[in-house]
Amino acid sequence: MFRNGAGNLDLSRWVVVPRIAKPRAAPDKHSMLASDLRNVLEELYKAGAYRVPADEVYWPRELHAAVFRALNMQYITRREGDGGRVEFSLTQAGYEAIDAEVPWSYILRRRLRDFFLFGKGR
Repeated sequence: MFRNGAGNLDLSRWVVVPRIAKPRAAPDKHSMLASDLRNVLEELYKAGAYRVPADEVYWPRELHAAVFRALNMQYITRREGDGGRVEFSLTQAGYEAIDAEVPWSYILRRRLRDFFLFGKGR
């Protein structure tokens, strides 16, 4: 049979030893965000980040899929105002995705809204 030089049975060719996956380094946050999606968020940030009229932000046709992805991932919000005017805003997740500092006005507006909604018995 299969014996090594010492006369012992050698099963090393037949025994499968499972490989243990080595932990990988944590992925870089920027590599997790597709470049098109990042471009959409940065353009909105440069345009003012809060209630930016849709006609003030130029997103070429090839970035429209990234805009929808940003909406689905709740990085941005879309709001239709008076007269059908469409406005976009970055959410807290959107600010964090591009490593931008969340402005105090955003935090204050959110706290006040939560406070008044709580008072109405939500």
